[in-house]
Amino acid sequence: MITHRTRRGILGRLGATTLVAAAVVCSVGLSATSASADDSSNQPPLTAKDHAITDVPGLVNGRELGSFTGLNGQLVSSPRLLRTESLDKITSDGAATLATKYHVNLVIDLRTATQIAAKPDVPVPGAKSVNISMFGADGNYPDDTVMYHDLVDKGYNGPNDRGPMITAYAQILRLIAQDTTGTVLIHCSHGMDRTGTVMDLLYNILGVSESDILHDYLLSNTQLKVGWATPQLLQGTFESDVNSKYGGIDSYLRKTIGLTDQDFAALRTNLLVSNDASASSITVDGISVPLDAAATTGGATITDPQTALAAGDVTVTTTNPNATASTTVSGRTATITVTAQDGTTVDRYVVNAALPATAGGTSTPVAAAAAATTRATLPETGGDDTAVVLVGGIGGALLIAGGILLMRRRTKRTAG
Repeated sequence: MITHRTRRGILGRLGATTLVAAAVVCSVGLSATSASADDSSNQPPLTAKDHAITDVPGLVNGRELGSFTGLNGQLVSSPRLLRTESLDKITSDGAATLATKYHVNLVIDLRTATQIAAKPDVPVPGAKSVNISMFGADGNYPDDTVMYHDLVDKGYNGPNDRGPMITAYAQILRLIAQDTTGTVLIHCSHGMDRTGTVMDLLYNILGVSESDILHDYLLSNTQLKVGWATPQLLQGTFESDVNSKYGGIDSYLRKTIGLTDQDFAALRTNLLVSNDASASSITVDGISVPLDAAATTGGATITDPQTALAAGDVTVTTTNPNATASTTVSGRTATITVTAQDGTTVDRYVVNAALPATAGGTSTPVAAAAAATTRATLPETGGDDTAVVLVGGIGGALLIAGGILLMRRRTKRTAG
């Protein structure tokens, strides 16, 4: 096992040109030639879900959050958080790229004060920098297994004496939860161990699978061309301790670290892209549409007196404000398509706008004029009076001249 002291020596000997080249090689998923056969088994190739940072000179082990599937099928919002090694080797142009392209507004440095003094970060323009030392004052470990045991609860003696590790996790996760405007960059010395366990906890909160969490953790080997990160360290030591000592990761996060439901909700809101493509209301010309019926193949039918239907007559409110809605109209049928924030999940609603029925049972805007003729015999002394009554009207109801037009035809009796 390579100790942390040897790790620092190896990374320190990599020049800026070598670092950029390594990042480019990793970005196309090629195995590192300097790694041993044993190391390569823990060097997964980058996939379409991984987003290595290759345009910041001096940065090797930098990547965005993986585009993994999280809680309830939602996607992790990759650009909201970057994980890297220390920023002491990046150039000023690289720092500017982190600010302008990646929108980094908060840098969380997990190193000890001594480590920071030895290799201070190149500042990211406009970004706030916060130091939260997870190990407290002493961060040197000759043995990785001992270090991963300490990454669980170094110095913890109960709720009233939490020690540096538990205190640090609470501060880090809450800072990420509170940042809603830009991108958080989190790093330690190599971006692997301390950063790796923080990411393990964060991904668990977001509902990412165990296999994806391990994949993201091992990518540090791929990008650094080493074999330091192993499943045994993350799962067999760190997670095993959490499970055996604190009843699992969820219990550890809530009861030991002290995260609340509000903290969980804020992290999920900030870092998950919603797949909610539902509409909370649809109206057509102000008429409310029954959503359950509209979501069926045949759609919902409403009565709308307007003679023509246009897309602008349809108003849609989405359940998630980041979803978008579009409407197409064919005749008197409107089709509403709601696309979720993730850009792939879609719900469709169909609304049929029928015209109101008339007295004659038709559903046309103006009923055809109809005429009815009734013959009646009107008694009159001295002759036979036959009346022809014409009742004409629009919609079967218009009476000419405001009443009945009576046409009287008299038949005069001839003399006998």
